[in-house]
Amino acid sequence: MKIFVDTGAWIALHDRHDQFHKQAIEARTRIEKEKIEMVTSDFIFDESMTFIRYRTSHAAAVLFGSSLLQSSIVTMVSVDRVLLNLAFELFRKYKDQDFSLTDCTSFVLMKRLKLETCFTFDSHFSHVGFRIL
Repeated sequence: MKIFVDTGAWIALHDRHDQFHKQAIEARTRIEKEKIEMVTSDFIFDESMTFIRYRTSHAAAVLFGSSLLQSSIVTMVSVDRVLLNLAFELFRKYKDQDFSLTDCTSFVLMKRLKLETCFTFDSHFSHVGFRIL
């Protein structure tokens, strides 16, 4: 089984002051225990690095980045031009929602990889039909 990991989960895992920190640690423990492969994207990596940098510290962001880039249990997928175009079309379509472009890249990527579940604290994923861990 594979699960997509969103920015909010990465932030909650690495910021002990985050309101979802305890829940994130519990979810990560479950993921590791059940040997679920984690998938994320380069857009999520970038967004997470930036948030962690400004919410905690540069050192915390470097630690996060190093651990993710060296991880054997996290697969990072690059958003290519085709996926970006599909995400942009989705972004345009949902003008009544407050989805970010990064959200849309995640939705399209999850559909492409046939992933049904996301480790996130963002309800946008459930709005488009994905399960939230």
